Amino acid sequence: MFRHLLKHASNYTLGNGLMILAGLVSFPILTRVLSVDEYGLMSLIATALSLLVGIGKLGMQHATLRFFSEVQAGKRAVGNDAFVSTVVYGMAAVGAIATLLWAALASMVPVSWWNDDPRVHPLMLFTAVLILVRVFDSALVNQLRAQERSGALMVYSVTRRYVGLALLLAVLFYVAGNVWGFYAATIAGEVLATVTMAVWMFRRDPPRPKAFSPSLFRAMLAFGIPMIGYELSSIVLSMGDRYIIQSLLGAESLGVYSAAYNMCDYIKSMLFGSLVAAAQPMYMRYWEQDGPQITSEFLGRFMRVYIMAAMLVIAGLAAIGGELLSFLASEKYRSGAAVIPYVMAGMAIESVLIITGAGLYIQKRTKTIMLLVFLSAVLNIGLNFLLIPKLGLIGAGVATFISYLLLMAVGATLGRGSLPFPMPGWAALKFGAIAAVMYVAVIRIDFHDNLNTMLARMVAGLIIYSALTLALDRDARQGVGIVRGKLGW
Repeated sequence: MFRHLLKHASNYTLGNGLMILAGLVSFPILTRVLSVDEYGLMSLIATALSLLVGIGKLGMQHATLRFFSEVQAGKRAVGNDAFVSTVVYGMAAVGAIATLLWAALASMVPVSWWNDDPRVHPLMLFTAVLILVRVFDSALVNQLRAQERSGALMVYSVTRRYVGLALLLAVLFYVAGNVWGFYAATIAGEVLATVTMAVWMFRRDPPRPKAFSPSLFRAMLAFGIPMIGYELSSIVLSMGDRYIIQSLLGAESLGVYSAAYNMCDYIKSMLFGSLVAAAQPMYMRYWEQDGPQITSEFLGRFMRVYIMAAMLVIAGLAAIGGELLSFLASEKYRSGAAVIPYVMAGMAIESVLIITGAGLYIQKRTKTIMLLVFLSAVLNIGLNFLLIPKLGLIGAGVATFISYLLLMAVGATLGRGSLPFPMPGWAALKFGAIAAVMYVAVIRIDFHDNLNTMLARMVAGLIIYSALTLALDRDARQGVGIVRGKLGW
């Protein structure tokens, strides 16, 4: 069970790690080539695109993962050919419609809606094509995820990222070193990668329009459309604070917050995202093929491992956040380090929501999921308006953490009615205490140099956390023993 999880998680971690390496190249370049104001504008456009892509998918990316296991288990009256054709043509159609509608709507939005910034309106129109590209890309990627082809997905994601990086650097340095250049390179890179991936995936057995299944498409839409609300609310929950910061504190503060948030997002994608991306299709397969008991055991064991890793990452990044942010983005962004512990903790919770609320997802209670995330987004917006005037950027981080924590608690409680599994509360307290001890110990290390201080804290923190975990946790000791036995040590 966990051997397969480790295999897929390793593939996702390697892929995400290589993509983060690309991010470590682009991040300091963007924060230096673009002004703080332009970096904030870039974040604003990215937030709008995330919302629009969320609408354009119509929740089909979630339906792809959920229905694939049913088709494979023979619980649907269609075969794999019909499934692939329905996903590909269905998502391409809804993505194209969403792109055209947004282009028409954006042309009518007055400039005053964009805080009288004349750059926003044309950028919105220019980037509209990314809606179609990203919706179609999702149709491809989520089929690979559903099939648990983590190796192929890793190769595609890494290639896509580095081709995009090469184009980005070429455009920024030799064509246009501004936000227009950034999005021109982004469009070119994503179109090239997505078209190439589609040609490779369907080189032997292309999806046929005649194989499109209207009944399956309707069933997937019935599952997916409520997830539009989930998708949009999730985006508002994770990125809505950008607009409030822009309104209350200005573009420069937004740029500082966005830099800290994006750095945390890199870490989340590589570590938390890898574990969850591997676990989600696995628990769906266990549910359809092995039943609730095996699924429950898997989820309980997964959560214990996840909490152990999450506590290390949160405390570790809190200890080195200031140095890491200054090293990557320059000293002008260092003030954003204050929000890192809250944002990273919120992201750790966000990543695992699909696991803690597995019962809701398995039973296709998408309306309940949508409502919970919507209410959390409303709470987040309210908390931002309340806390940002009092706490500044820290208020946005605290609002993020509180909103995700409450969402996880309610979702897990409701999901247990369909699929109860042990939530390791004692493990959370234990690993949290170990992480706190580690943080207090390493934060005292200071060589008055960002790189040396950061490296020393990382090494010391890993040693302290590992030693205390092995000393205090029996399962960790058993896991190390199993690994040593397989390696013949």
